[in-house]
Amino acid sequence: MTRVEKIRAFIKALSEHLNIKFVRSEQSGERLTYPFMSYKILSSDPKSAQEMIEIDEICAEDDTKVIQKSTRESTIVISLNFFSDEKGYGDLFNVAEDAYTWIDSLAGLEVADEIGIGVSVVNYIQDRTVFFETEYEYKFGFDFEVRDKAVKTEIVDAVDIAETIKEIKQGEQNG
Repeated sequence: MTRVEKIRAFIKALSEHLNIKFVRSEQSGERLTYPFMSYKILSSDPKSAQEMIEIDEICAEDDTKVIQKSTRESTIVISLNFFSDEKGYGDLFNVAEDAYTWIDSLAGLEVADEIGIGVSVVNYIQDRTVFFETEYEYKFGFDFEVRDKAVKTEIVDAVDIAETIKEIKQGEQNG
């Protein structure tokens, strides 16, 4: 499952908990009826200092090669917004608050763990209402983080050929 698929799976579980439909922000298509929620990936911060390389085993087909795994942790910030018309404004805050609480709850953390991610709320619920030409679009929202590990497996030479040749040449020059 890709990172985007993991995020979508978590948002889907949240929407099922809230019993509300969701859409990815700024996508084309028919507008959902109120109330609904949207999500948007704001940023991704791959932490290269957190990258770990492990050599797991010698390749069974070729003993001059090893299987190497690289694991990189990253944090992705997601913006979550809840939309309604003016009549649903008060109820909308309750939905946003339920989502906010669920993400950091045992139930939310268990869902995240099953998907293979970590989650935590980044900031408080905000009124993100905007005015569009002739009317307001009422919304509340907040941001949360998704922590993920990307694992890359590749087969590499067991010996660094270039470095070995360099060391042999240096030895010949010195000896």
